[in-house]
Amino acid sequence: MKKIFFTPGPSQLFFSVQDHIKEGLKRNIFSISHRSKEFKKIYESCIIKLKFFLEIPENYNICFLSSANEIWERIIQNLVLNSSTHLVNGAFSKKFYDFAIMNKIDAKEFFYDKVEYNENELVDDELIALTLNETSTGIMCNSNKISSIRKKLNNSLIALDCVSGIPSIPFNISDVDTLYFSVQKCFGLPSGLGVWIYNEKCLEKNKSILDKKITGTYHSLTNLHNKTLNFQTPETPNVLAIFLFSRVLDDMISIGKDRIIRETNYKSALLYKTINDSNYLEEYIKNKSIQSKTVIVADTKKDSNYYIKNLELKNLIIGKGYGSNRNQIRIANFPSHSKESIELLCDELINL
Repeated sequence: MKKIFFTPGPSQLFFSVQDHIKEGLKRNIFSISHRSKEFKKIYESCIIKLKFFLEIPENYNICFLSSANEIWERIIQNLVLNSSTHLVNGAFSKKFYDFAIMNKIDAKEFFYDKVEYNENELVDDELIALTLNETSTGIMCNSNKISSIRKKLNNSLIALDCVSGIPSIPFNISDVDTLYFSVQKCFGLPSGLGVWIYNEKCLEKNKSILDKKITGTYHSLTNLHNKTLNFQTPETPNVLAIFLFSRVLDDMISIGKDRIIRETNYKSALLYKTINDSNYLEEYIKNKSIQSKTVIVADTKKDSNYYIKNLELKNLIIGKGYGSNRNQIRIANFPSHSKESIELLCDELINL
């Protein structure tokens, strides 16, 4: 049996990626000029499919960068002049806050330790940074909570980190002004492509601060936006990743977003049941309302390497706890993980 990767990113490739790579090689897609009509057709097609699949409103734009980490920097440089507010519940949301501090922003941190966001603590700011799914801790923010924060903070730009959540965790895109993700998690693609989605309010904010600070060079929002209007990027992009993303979007559109969400819920319920039935595992996040559906985190009574190494003997590759945690495991539950593979993992996990 081939290895199945349940690591929380990079993770298992979507089942069709190998065929799409072969198609790209056969058509010489990965050698074409990024200024050619052929590339612009690929870019435009990818944008159209993504807008359709995610039901992105008309007043939102999309550009491609190298990673979600880079997009943190672009958001800080292009959308924040003085201050931002960061809702932190794990290592990645903390890094966004740290990036803001490094960029000399008066950033405020609200730390939520295994509890849901409390909108009553918040006040309007230039930017409010939320996380749909915190990969390091397995904490999710549901759609109703995002809507509540939007309603209370209507004068702020709201940024949503969707890295390990979209399209498996639903929310109303109109509740946020900018959202972003990388493709190596829920979209089951090789790493190296970040997707930045932003609305007209972001463009207006960017224009208002252009003469007050440096907003970047090649990757200033102005330059990125002007290029994407012509279905191009400022520099030679990751043509392979954009082509594969477009093709996987075809597959996901065929499957249907609602089905992906239903299957995500089923598989996560099975994983949490397995954890609860085990004598040696325990849910790290016990509050069901914020328990991640896509990155399942369990505390372990034995050293995490015991589970990792024993499952690897069965060609089942899981993740360790984030950082140096030796008594925690993380299991990805992305659309690339079939129900059968999750059932197989659960059968093996309960016997350890």
